[in-house]
Amino acid sequence: MGRISILSIWLIVATLTRIHAASVSIPPSHISTKPINTRGGKSSNKATINGIKNSIASALAAGCSKALLAPFDTIKTMQQQAIQSGNGLTLVEASRIITSRPKGFLELYAGLGVAVVGAMPSVGLYFGVYSYCKDNLIPFFQTKFSQEGERITMSKSAAKTLAIASSAAIGNTVASFSRVPYEVVKQKLQTGEYASTFEALSKMASNGGLRAFFPTGGISIQMYRDIPYAIVTLLTYECLREHWVNKHQKKMEETGEKSTPWRDMVAGGFSGGVGSFATNPMDVIKTRLQVDSDLYNGNVWVCASKTLEEGGPSAFLRGSVPRLIHKIPANAFFFVFYEGFRRILKVEEDED
Repeated sequence: MGRISILSIWLIVATLTRIHAASVSIPPSHISTKPINTRGGKSSNKATINGIKNSIASALAAGCSKALLAPFDTIKTMQQQAIQSGNGLTLVEASRIITSRPKGFLELYAGLGVAVVGAMPSVGLYFGVYSYCKDNLIPFFQTKFSQEGERITMSKSAAKTLAIASSAAIGNTVASFSRVPYEVVKQKLQTGEYASTFEALSKMASNGGLRAFFPTGGISIQMYRDIPYAIVTLLTYECLREHWVNKHQKKMEETGEKSTPWRDMVAGGFSGGVGSFATNPMDVIKTRLQVDSDLYNGNVWVCASKTLEEGGPSAFLRGSVPRLIHKIPANAFFFVFYEGFRRILKVEEDED
């Protein structure tokens, strides 16, 4: 499964253990005369309810955004999978190859059903775990590392940043296991290896069994890409919401005006663009391993070295343009839908 998956699982166990330790009784000699709120005023029940609501909101948002921008994801996959020297396939060349298949323009939506059905529970699980961990880790880290009356090891804002990054890593680690099978099927449909979802599922199951849906190195490379992507994207988004979106919304509420969702859209799109570009090299390797794991013996480093030999450093930027064209609006629409569904479900905002 790889070092990163083991490290992430260790992080989950260690974090939950330390949170549990903080909730057990403390020897009288160490009890402070000042009450310490290790939950930041939010009970475990409320954190759980918020986690469930965020899970539902994110699942619905994922389905909406996936359906809107499927063609760009298909083009990106075709560019990254193509094994050529030099610059590889251009945006136009990849589009021409895809639309030259039997279904024509509809081929740009290959794997959409799998993507939507697979993304909704995966994203829902990811954001549900992320929300729950964040609600618990922010007050825990702020109390642990910047407690009043003790030596301050970091500021409250730094502790909050660490909590968000840790929550993103934990959420993505859990979700990555459920994300790999649909990613593998979707990419095989996008590259034209199979004509339909049923054909892909049946032939993969008969030829390779369960292992066909979990190719060697598939989970580890999924995590190599998704965990850094989640950390960069969510840190950027949470920062923009705190310092730009939320401040504007408060001003609008004070003046009695209705806030518009365009700031959610800009914050989401910008965050997704930063996260996507930063992790494109890992995305190239992930695509190649999941499309043809045997070619690289399922090894991340073998795939990376062969990709470098094939096209130099620029090979790791293949698919970056359609990926950005896909990810920026996808995240923009996702976070608009996400925040909209959160408001409908009346998710409580963090006060930290």
